[in-house]
Amino acid sequence: MKALYYLLPLLALCACNDGGNVKETATDNHVVICFEGYNPPPWTSPGGVSHTPIPIASYIENGALVSYTPKVTQDTLSLDCPDDFVELALSYRHFEYVYYPLLKGDTVVVTLDSLNYPLVTSKHYPERNRVYNIPHELRQGKTHLNLEASTLLGSGGFMHIARNIDYLRTQEWGERLRQDYYPIDSLRAMFGHYQEAYMDTIYRDKQRQLLSDKVYDRYLYYLQLKQFRSKQILDRDSTYYQQIEPGISDDFLAYPSYREFLNDYIGNYLSHIPVIEAGSVQEGGGVRYSDWRQAFDELSQKPFQPRSKQIILNRCIEELAKHFSAEEIHAYLEKYVAETNDSVLFKQIAAQYNLSADVGQLLLKDMQGATTNLQQLLAKHKGKVIYIDFWGSWCHPCRAEMPAAAQLRKRFEGKEVVFVYLAYKDKEKDWQQAAREEGLSELPTSYFIQNSKNSKFLEQIGLRLVPRYIVFDKGGKLVEMNAPRPSSTLIVTILNKYLRREVAYSAADFCR
Repeated sequence: MKALYYLLPLLALCACNDGGNVKETATDNHVVICFEGYNPPPWTSPGGVSHTPIPIASYIENGALVSYTPKVTQDTLSLDCPDDFVELALSYRHFEYVYYPLLKGDTVVVTLDSLNYPLVTSKHYPERNRVYNIPHELRQGKTHLNLEASTLLGSGGFMHIARNIDYLRTQEWGERLRQDYYPIDSLRAMFGHYQEAYMDTIYRDKQRQLLSDKVYDRYLYYLQLKQFRSKQILDRDSTYYQQIEPGISDDFLAYPSYREFLNDYIGNYLSHIPVIEAGSVQEGGGVRYSDWRQAFDELSQKPFQPRSKQIILNRCIEELAKHFSAEEIHAYLEKYVAETNDSVLFKQIAAQYNLSADVGQLLLKDMQGATTNLQQLLAKHKGKVIYIDFWGSWCHPCRAEMPAAAQLRKRFEGKEVVFVYLAYKDKEKDWQQAAREEGLSELPTSYFIQNSKNSKFLEQIGLRLVPRYIVFDKGGKLVEMNAPRPSSTLIVTILNKYLRREVAYSAADFCR
């Protein structure tokens, strides 16, 4: 249970679980939400196309977007409702959002239907169930693979498959992807029928006085979001963001749907921003990302209202910090603070990437929180061959190598080889979780890099992409700048070569 406002959630939970008097527990200024067995499974396509999951639920609290994961059995949430309604975002299978304008003073129960779609039921005002579940009614018969047509039209992956289906049919692996193919014209027509039914439904319900003017306007806004999501990808219009800009207003900050709107705006805005390509397939991957520096510079000049501008520029800084140097991050953080007066993000980014650290060292932290650096690590294992694996919890090719890495450790067990795993540009919690999943958490040589952004050593070896593997010989000399992967048979030959090679030490080496 998550207590947000004094004792209200506790009282509400009793009402939800024991059938108490809901009218007395849901005060005029709150909405109580009871989750009952609400545990939507993630959606996957028949062809196995992956996606980045979105939070199960979200809402606005004290001006901030809060992501929320209810307990699997029962859970209760109480939200402040200063207006006629409060907006709750629920994800359908972690893939597409459904927004619910929950009316002030109500207590509602959130469950799943047979297709794992969220259903919201009022505990005391059954006539409101119609208001809450308009999206559920409208989607009947208007989906592909239970996803709304607008979601598919707004997905670059789906559209890429649709536009290249003739080529895909010629490939051996095309049969798997073909299951995800939807004719674009059919999706357009389906979305058109959906929009007609949507407008007819909310207009009829407004005429029947089931929807207030504010709730009616909010449902119109949800339809706009669906239109925004599909328009730019369908028409490949690099200036479409200009049509969205009039909708940017601090008046909508209380709604999580507005944050999706801002994300759609940024996504559309990036269509004219240059793309930077780091590395190549030959180097082990190749990474493409937008030039968030240019995006920040341009967006900071927009005449947006202050809080909306801060949210937009915040996103730019967070993305910029993933790809650019410490010097550039510092420069743009200073611009950000000057523009928004928000020093909190500055501190968060500086702490996350350890921007104030000694740039001459590669600073490391182990699973127990003990710190060291690369120089100390090399000194500790002098006399042994050291194979370093740069990886990340977010890197699929890195993690695909982990079973082979375990076999490689086993093959050299008892020999003078040390296997070191360094998490690069990662988040500490994500690294810890991934390390446990990959069997690295018990290794004494598994570390989190604390200063991925400003280590001169990483700059010297040109580390931009992972996975990346390097080898130090017994004397602590870097002898392989781009060593083979654990799955390569060549790595066994290379490690054995350096095991056999003797290193001449001076008297000074042993006195250090």
